[in-house]
Amino acid sequence: MIPFWLKRGYYAAMWFPMRLNGALYRAARQPKEPVNVQLGCGMHHYIPGWVNVDGNIVTARPDLWANLLDPLPFRENSVKVFYSHHVVEHLPEWFLSDHFRNLYRCLVPGGGIRIGGPDIGNACRKFMEGDMDWFSSSMPIARRSLGGRFANFVFCGGEHLTALSESYLDELATDAGFVDVKRCFPGRESSLVGPEVLSKEHESDPDVPHTVIIEARKPLS
Repeated sequence: MIPFWLKRGYYAAMWFPMRLNGALYRAARQPKEPVNVQLGCGMHHYIPGWVNVDGNIVTARPDLWANLLDPLPFRENSVKVFYSHHVVEHLPEWFLSDHFRNLYRCLVPGGGIRIGGPDIGNACRKFMEGDMDWFSSSMPIARRSLGGRFANFVFCGGEHLTALSESYLDELATDAGFVDVKRCFPGRESSLVGPEVLSKEHESDPDVPHTVIIEARKPLS
């Protein structure tokens, strides 16, 4: 994992270039037709045919270099689908309401979001059951105890800035104006995306998934 101080320094130094790059994309490079967008593509989850966004140009491979803490670099009513998998938990909790409103602003009427992250509800359930095997023993820190593994899942060595659940994601989406909010099983359920996206979602527990995913739509009118 990249040290927190180094990551913070990188984003501070690159704040203006990223913001400028996003503004230039929105003004001159964004296609006229609505696009599909992945926020936080990283290195291994690039989706061909989508606009893949990331703030990291060292270990990621974005089509669009932009900081998700800035206003999203897309025009209003210009995106068909936003996909974000294990990303929003890395954003400050106080910022999430603004982030969901930003998603809503950029979507075309009838467009949708698919947002997923670590399921704190299922983690608590498995912690109370004493199920050591549900939790990773080494990510991001090697831990032998149930409590240590639970802390890894929730905090990820300080990388996670909020805890996600179905009800919380529903609240964020509903407050932003989204409708038809529903939970989807990772990797196999969607009314918005196809196999090019679902194939990126790994889930080892078919009964108690590690990831909570919601989909929602912007109203047509």
